[in-house]
Amino acid sequence: MKANKMKTGTTALDYSFPTVMQHVDHMRAHFLNRKSGQGVDLAAGKYVVETMNTYGLDAYLQEFETYDSDIGASFVALGGPDGQILDSRPCLHIEPTPEQGLTAELVDVGPGGLSDYEGKDVRGKIVLAEVSYAPATPEKARIAASLGAAGIVLMNWGEDDSRYIPWRALKAVWGNPTPESWNDIPRLFGVSISRADGIMLRRRMKDGPVSLHVRATASRVWRTLSQPLAWLHAPEASTEREQFVVVSGHIDSWNPGVTDNMTGMSVMLEIARLLASKRETLRRSVVFCFWNGHEVAEAAGSTYFVDSHWERINRDAVAYFNIDSVGMKGTSEFHINSCPELAAFSETLSHAVFDDSLPQKVTTLGRVGDQSFFGIGVAAATGRHSYGADIVKAHNGATLGWYNHTEYDTIDVMDPEALEADLDWCSRYVHALATEPVLPQRFTARLSDMRQRFAAILPEANTPPELAPIPAGLADLEHRIHWFDAFLERASSMEDALRQRANRIVLRLSRLLTFPTASASGRYGQDSYGISTLAYPVPLLAELEIFRALDRNSTDGRLLSTKLIRLRHEITDALQAASDLIDDFRFTVEHST
Repeated sequence: MKANKMKTGTTALDYSFPTVMQHVDHMRAHFLNRKSGQGVDLAAGKYVVETMNTYGLDAYLQEFETYDSDIGASFVALGGPDGQILDSRPCLHIEPTPEQGLTAELVDVGPGGLSDYEGKDVRGKIVLAEVSYAPATPEKARIAASLGAAGIVLMNWGEDDSRYIPWRALKAVWGNPTPESWNDIPRLFGVSISRADGIMLRRRMKDGPVSLHVRATASRVWRTLSQPLAWLHAPEASTEREQFVVVSGHIDSWNPGVTDNMTGMSVMLEIARLLASKRETLRRSVVFCFWNGHEVAEAAGSTYFVDSHWERINRDAVAYFNIDSVGMKGTSEFHINSCPELAAFSETLSHAVFDDSLPQKVTTLGRVGDQSFFGIGVAAATGRHSYGADIVKAHNGATLGWYNHTEYDTIDVMDPEALEADLDWCSRYVHALATEPVLPQRFTARLSDMRQRFAAILPEANTPPELAPIPAGLADLEHRIHWFDAFLERASSMEDALRQRANRIVLRLSRLLTFPTASASGRYGQDSYGISTLAYPVPLLAELEIFRALDRNSTDGRLLSTKLIRLRHEITDALQAASDLIDDFRFTVEHST
């Protein structure tokens, strides 16, 4: 049996946007405050399960234990307890202040990255940092705590005169902690204030030292959460039904959380209904995951899913597609964040949906949100209507809107037209992954990304011998990747057995080639949220710069040399396995009758 060349994505599917809005309105009426572990998250989960079961999916609540935190109280005043009071909100996953509060000098660290602390002694002091993704807020807290700060004050993004105060959580450790990561959870207090008050504090600091008095209560607790999982199984006749696409969005949220993430959940429900109505056309199964523990426990639900399904994901997961914060009002562009091997497909599909009606761009997917699949190596993408650079700049980095994580994330900041367009793109994307005879991943882009990253840290004139085999391994892989991508382009016309084996190799290549440049902790760990080493071209080898500054004959130099050699083994082993995989398949193709 031969398959037809890829056609999916060229036309819209018969989705029902009124059904999406019915879900949004139902959630607005019944599930406004979905903070993890407070009960409304569970009620929303039951609604999802009941709805999915009526669509014919196998839906249930997965329970898991995680290290969570609940909302406390905060008090902030200038100079001392009797000074000018600043409106504030307590962050979650923080240490409480002493009962009587703490008064300490305030130090402005701007974005709050490690370089922003140069020349500043923050031990026992309070740091003032901006809400942003440069670095992500939990990483700001981790850095501040590691340098001895007593607390952190987060000034919101948005316009400089805005009075909105966000909810934030500062756990930093991704998912449940291990013995090794337990002490990486920041031990400091944290509060959020408006951007206007942050600007006021900065002005005062220009005239001399400023002190803040802060009282913050806090709780951290191990608790059991539930999250809906819903499996849409491909028909028994499909020989690839054991493979599956993971479609996700988070169910927990700050109050009210309309665009973050009622709209995303509603789109997921509609895609599930749509695909269930076309079940007999599916080649692969789809699992819809509504993560809990996203906002506070730091991607706890998605991490637990990876941990509890690791072997099955490793063997059969086709791709990971996340849906979050869709339908934002005032957006004028369409942005896609994609792993390299899905970038070309993502862009092609974007142009099929939007043509030239708005600016579109594809950027490399970073490890934010619930991107818990970087280590294990599952191809991933996400996309939505987004704000242009001018608006983001005017709102001081508010990529998700000035209202994000505040009480102003209501139906008033949702745009039905943008939401329907996001639904269109998302539904076509998932449908293609579940139905196309040949998977859309192409690895020339992945290899190009890898070569650029390694070239940035291993220039020919300055490659330490400990790491010298890596560039050779990449060079050996190059012609093999080009051959395999060319084979995939014509594989739709080939017999099912050969095409299906090619799809299997697609999965294995993602497993082998993702972690070397996308993870600081390798295939089996989870990097802390936004950890600064992820900004290094090859996070796994971030200590290379420390090594270069050492005397190689010193004890520290010798120890780190050994470590780099062993990290090299992880990388060259993956490169060799990828080469062997393609060689074996090519032999089969060239000797098949």
